[in-house]
Amino acid sequence: MPRPSSPSRTRSGSGAALGITMALANLLSYVFVLVLSRALGPSDFGGFSALSAYGIVLSVPAGALQVIVARHVAGATHDSRGVRTALGVGVALAAATIVAAPLLSSAFRLDTAWSAVWLGLTLVPMTLTGAFQGILLGRDRLVALSVIYVATAAGRLAAGAGGAALGLSVAEVFALLLLVAVAVAVLGAWLCRDDLTLADDRRLGGELIRATMSLGAFIALTNIDVTLARAYLGDHDSGGYALAATFGRAMGWGTQFVALLLVPRMQGPRAARSFRRSLGLILLLGLVGIAVIAAAPEFWVELAGGAEYAEFGSLAVACVALGVLWALVQVSLFAEMGLDSPWLGRFTWCVVAAQCALVVLWFHDTPYEIVGVSAVGATAIVGAALVRSRRLQHA
Repeated sequence: MPRPSSPSRTRSGSGAALGITMALANLLSYVFVLVLSRALGPSDFGGFSALSAYGIVLSVPAGALQVIVARHVAGATHDSRGVRTALGVGVALAAATIVAAPLLSSAFRLDTAWSAVWLGLTLVPMTLTGAFQGILLGRDRLVALSVIYVATAAGRLAAGAGGAALGLSVAEVFALLLLVAVAVAVLGAWLCRDDLTLADDRRLGGELIRATMSLGAFIALTNIDVTLARAYLGDHDSGGYALAATFGRAMGWGTQFVALLLVPRMQGPRAARSFRRSLGLILLLGLVGIAVIAAAPEFWVELAGGAEYAEFGSLAVACVALGVLWALVQVSLFAEMGLDSPWLGRFTWCVVAAQCALVVLWFHDTPYEIVGVSAVGATAIVGAALVRSRRLQHA
């Protein structure tokens, strides 16, 4: 007689399936970078990456909304689904970006301010999609949630491939990405059609601010280096840095589920032990990643961006090592979120500010200086997290 499956096994299976789906989405995102880096060349790709990094920072409220809305939907605390909040936040971010478009165009050496305008408009459907993902996660509709992740990545890849095939400019590629974001938001609304409401959700404002501050700290930490590289390095070197940095961020993409699985374990008596084991697993995976890239760095860089990026092979190895530190920071921040503590997020913001000051004032002559400053900052965050875990163990 077969054994009935336990709830824990069911959750593990669902989590594994979602993890595989997100891995597929991340792979498609990597191919998107590969396609555009080849099509645009180092100079234009550097500008595209710098503006994209800015957009990623402003997309943090979307990720925070997903967590908040999921918590409210699962707990049935009230009727709010975050749709009105998402719309208001998205419009505000879009308006601010459009107003700043000329400044962004000048700072990132873009051909036209329209690139920033299209990016700004993209923030509206993107933030709405965050609320829709929260509804699906709260309802445990993981298949539908997986569809959103894959549709987003596949749509972006299609836009990148179309832009490359047609020889489109950076601004035109951002316009295509806006169309993709609108299509994904429409898909999300349809998947949530039986669970949507425009009920007053102003009470979500405080929660959104707190969650955004913690999540935003990690996003800023892992993207500010590309923005600084574009501002202080030449066009060619900043484009090469943008490609090399993608290898580093891939460590965070590939280990994200280690951080997510740690969150519920932080509630038990073995929280400190679980945290250290997660750090150990990340470190092991990171060393494997470093070894793979270091064995043939020029091959991987040329595969990703073409022969004109070959000189950045050693920089890619350095960025992968930095990515391991970022992955350790990610686990540390999620552990703090599992404890409902904003302390490490605030400390991370302080580190980001210190990194910016160091790069702006002194360390901006070579890509390796920017990597070095970023590595020191990430190490400080992980060290602070380890100190706090020891206190947790003896609490």
